[in-house]
Amino acid sequence: MSIRIEPLEGPIGAIVHGLDSARTLSDADFAKVERAMFDHVAIVIPDLEENVPWLHDFGRRFGHLVPHVLDQYHHPQTHEISIIARNDGTGQSRTTGKPAGAFWHSDLSYEAEPSDAIFLYAQQVPQQGGDTMVANMTLAYERLPQAVMDRIEGLTATHRWGWNTGGATPKLTDEQRVSHPDVVHRVVRPHPRTGRKVLFVNPGYTVKINEVSEAESEALLAQLFDHALRPEFQYRHSWKTKMLLGLDNRSSMHCAIDDYTEPRRMLRMIVGNTEKTGH
Repeated sequence: MSIRIEPLEGPIGAIVHGLDSARTLSDADFAKVERAMFDHVAIVIPDLEENVPWLHDFGRRFGHLVPHVLDQYHHPQTHEISIIARNDGTGQSRTTGKPAGAFWHSDLSYEAEPSDAIFLYAQQVPQQGGDTMVANMTLAYERLPQAVMDRIEGLTATHRWGWNTGGATPKLTDEQRVSHPDVVHRVVRPHPRTGRKVLFVNPGYTVKINEVSEAESEALLAQLFDHALRPEFQYRHSWKTKMLLGLDNRSSMHCAIDDYTEPRRMLRMIVGNTEKTGH
């Protein structure tokens, strides 16, 4: 297996060529793929034949996989992979007002131990629409005005499941809700592998900044979100079937675009926190 990394134009993303889901990935080749994720935040692996055990093993190379809180959507072969489906006529299809993930967020920021990385594999995609937007939150931080950097250094924010998701997340059961209380994370977190600072807030799950008044928190979060969502920090991913998208969740946020009515079905893996730093 010969791995080749092709950077995409723009502030984020690279295509990984040479992966084969019928063959085990060597340690050396895995190191190239992992490095590509650190360097480019998003990695795109096209034309990957569906092989659930291979996908599961590939995800676990990055760290332990975390079962999603919505256990009703776990994959029948393993609870460490979940199904994200819409309009496909099955019992696994989401029935929320908006598709799953159709808001800007970082997976598991509402957990005490946020996710290191996520992977999405396309089983079925609409003929038009259904893209995924990704924002580079390392670059967003580095291009903040110095005065804003100084202001947010040392601040913390509260994160909550389903806070501002616009009808795209189901209500939790009593058991699920009890196991997911509000959590607090630093607004600026160092990436444990790159050492670069990351802006760690997102519109979907970040409720407030804790050290300032409510009015100041609202204004500051609005300023940070407006800045982070500038086009020069974004990558728009257009899906094809058999495509795997990996995101360094520590240095990005993403949003599924709600602009399709045809069936769309994805498999998702969430890599848990492997280095207990930066909270």
